[in-house]
Amino acid sequence: MNTEHIQVPLSTHGQARLDLPTPLTHELLTVLEQSLAQTLARLRRSLSVDAVDPALIEYASWMPAGRQ
Repeated sequence: MNTEHIQVPLSTHGQARLDLPTPLTHELLTVLEQSLAQTLARLRRSLSVDAVDPALIEYASWMPAGRQ
């Protein structure tokens, strides 16, 4: 399968690279746009201040009840 690469500049944070299958079609770009928005939204939620740190969950599971 052939691929096309898109470099997305991230201001002063370098760039991101997307590898897309070819041939590119309007349908594929629509699917990409929707999937990318959903993926970035999930990533944003996972990085939120309110997100629970998995290490804290693991640490708490080893602590006796009432000492967390």
